[in-house]
Amino acid sequence: MLLIPKIRESISKHMAKVKTILFAEDDQLLLTLYRKHLQQAGYHVIPAQDGLEAMRHLSMFVPDVVVLDLLMPRFNGEEVLQYVCGNARLACMPLIILSSSSVVDTGNQHLLARADRRLLKHKCTPAILVENIQELFASQYEEMPAQPANPYDTSPSSDARTAAR
Repeated sequence: MLLIPKIRESISKHMAKVKTILFAEDDQLLLTLYRKHLQQAGYHVIPAQDGLEAMRHLSMFVPDVVVLDLLMPRFNGEEVLQYVCGNARLACMPLIILSSSSVVDTGNQHLLARADRRLLKHKCTPAILVENIQELFASQYEEMPAQPANPYDTSPSSDARTAAR
């Protein structure tokens, strides 16, 4: 009987560490290919096959990153970007555009500037996408503010460490 709570706790801790990716792509073959590779890399992938489905997901939760195609039915990627830009809850959410060159080059540059990365489908592989996602997460970690000094640390080396920085 005591084993079940420990298993639940272990699963909860594991799930808290797993990063969630909302992947908005209307091409089922690409969605399946990228989803498989992202899951193998340890990510939880939530698919959205059009812009409306992506916005529904975004209205319910904030993923760790969004991968967004710009050419989709039922609200295109630019409309999803407008939704993201107009929602304070989604303001800090990392976003990667994965689309064709014609759309990335000719789209609304103000909206497209919201993306942390812009990748061209014909040049991107699943490995490149995974690498970009890992770099985004690493940069988020590096940008975290430094922890304030421990006011209860009375060791003489604590002041020396602070002065050396």
